[in-house]
Amino acid sequence: MNDDKNDGLLVPIDFNNVSGRRRESRIDKYAKRSSQMFIPFSVVDFRNSQALTPASPRYPMQTLQEGGRGLARIDSIDTITAEKQKAAVHEEEVLGSTEIYDKDGNIRLVPVSEGPRMDPKCIGRLTVTIKTPTPDPKDPLNLPEWRKWLAVASLCFFGSVSLAAEIAVAGLLPVFILEYSGVDPASTLKHADLKGNPNPLAIVPPGVTPVSLTSVSLLATIPMLSNGVATYLLVPLTAAIGRRPVLILTSAFSWGGGFWAGYSKSLTSHIAARVFHGLGSGAVEALLPLIVQDMMFLHKRNKAVASIIASQGPMIMLFGILGPYIAVNWDWRWIYWITSAVGVLTWIMLILFVPETLRQRSKAELAGHQLWPIAAGEDRTQLDYATYGARTRWDDLGFFQSGTHWKDAGLQIIATLKTTMFPAVLWCTLLQVAFGMVMGATGQATSFALLAAGLFNNSVPFELTGLSQIPQILSTIVIFVVGGPVADSVSLWISKKKGGREAEHQLPNLIMPIFFAITGALVFGYADQNHLHYAVLLLGTFFLMTSTLITAPIVQNYVIESYPQWAGPVLVNVSTLRVFISFPLNTQVTTWLQELGPMKFTVYLSIMLLVVSTGIPILFIFGKKLRMKTSDKVSKRKY
Repeated sequence: MNDDKNDGLLVPIDFNNVSGRRRESRIDKYAKRSSQMFIPFSVVDFRNSQALTPASPRYPMQTLQEGGRGLARIDSIDTITAEKQKAAVHEEEVLGSTEIYDKDGNIRLVPVSEGPRMDPKCIGRLTVTIKTPTPDPKDPLNLPEWRKWLAVASLCFFGSVSLAAEIAVAGLLPVFILEYSGVDPASTLKHADLKGNPNPLAIVPPGVTPVSLTSVSLLATIPMLSNGVATYLLVPLTAAIGRRPVLILTSAFSWGGGFWAGYSKSLTSHIAARVFHGLGSGAVEALLPLIVQDMMFLHKRNKAVASIIASQGPMIMLFGILGPYIAVNWDWRWIYWITSAVGVLTWIMLILFVPETLRQRSKAELAGHQLWPIAAGEDRTQLDYATYGARTRWDDLGFFQSGTHWKDAGLQIIATLKTTMFPAVLWCTLLQVAFGMVMGATGQATSFALLAAGLFNNSVPFELTGLSQIPQILSTIVIFVVGGPVADSVSLWISKKKGGREAEHQLPNLIMPIFFAITGALVFGYADQNHLHYAVLLLGTFFLMTSTLITAPIVQNYVIESYPQWAGPVLVNVSTLRVFISFPLNTQVTTWLQELGPMKFTVYLSIMLLVVSTGIPILFIFGKKLRMKTSDKVSKRKY
């Protein structure tokens, strides 16, 4: 018999065949007194062994009785570790499924980063806990909380100004219809009376040939198309050269396009400037969620993304109110000049306060596996400055710290094509298309609806139609609370009840915004059709705007959680497919409102939202099974 420590040899003893024809040894006598004999696997010749009666085992024993034979083994730390590793290989979990709670009910910080395997000899001295990802001080997840939220605040400021300039223009369509029909918008709109007539072209004086409504609508919708193109290009580019240089470059497009639009001399030049501006504001769609994902843990992402979305409300409200007033009393070009000047300030903040956040993470990290040991008595992995070095000013302000990786950009494009037809991606796209039409209809129709509704039985002056943005104050609060902390709490509560985190636990958070959207569409359409009090219109607008902006962070986090290894590609697909489908539809929104009437059009919108919402229970029940067929897997670990 060979001494093989790793095999854990089982020594059989047949008690029925202990012969009485020979002198019984001490082992034979001991065996008769005992029901079975435990022999350590290190024994070579048990008759010559000094360990006649092995000590009580320190580790769990495995025993097998078969007829008259007794088989026993004493496990060591080596066999226990080997068996656990062997079992882990055969038990896998799909990415997007995460052990977000430990066995004591504490929230684990996900993702965590892979480190060297722990020496089994250290088990007695170290306790593996769930506090931090990696000892690298340069890991964006290890940034101080104040530093992370300063970066988020800068992203909020940039996103709000960029989108405010984009959305405020949609409320100025009456101005541009007159401008490009050869009529002075300021003098005409000061005395316009459209009470009871929501037709957009009714603003044009008799005898004047109006400009094409579709062409003018491009000023509101063309940035959406360039957003989609920008998203498709920017995300792979960030994989090659990093998030920071792409963010800084594209944000310059935003304020540069605004100055161009302000100095444009024709509708064609104006539309071209809006394309350029849309390339810059596309960073809001493409990059901001990725940057948040890079530096925020899983259970805080909704709050961070909701902060960015909610912060857009006050800025949209401010320029939405000022836009019509400035257009009538001064010149619509000042809207572009003011927003672009503020945009330069946000650009400087991005340069100073948003560091590079791109970091490659393994599948085990994305699944939430804790692989860094933590010393007893500590609540986090100690940062290892000796190995990795401290964060420097170049880490915070520099570019291309990790070099260029053009192969990764190519892989991102391939992954984008690969994930296009994934069920979760397709459903999120359809949902975003529906909400995109809601947003487009709200932005383009509100001004005309208020002009037709009247104020205290008189026509609302166009310069005051911007007051329709006042509900954004309440919307901002609701968006941040419902789309952030409440959404995080609901997802965590479901995860705790289910015993683990699944991406689908985000889906119940969409029930409220869909209900808001259907309610708002019907209220807005009925009020517009019947020329009800302007307050009813504003109530419908509040529901529509709030629902759209609550949905955005939840959908983004859902697709990222579903396929964390392809976070960029799935965001690209949801954003670009939404844009390419929504663009031709939103371009026709004003025309459809004119042809169908507000009530019938909003009923169609409500039906569309209701049909798409059936995907929530379907994906909640079957989403994980669908992910198992489309996503990667990783060996499962118990905590």
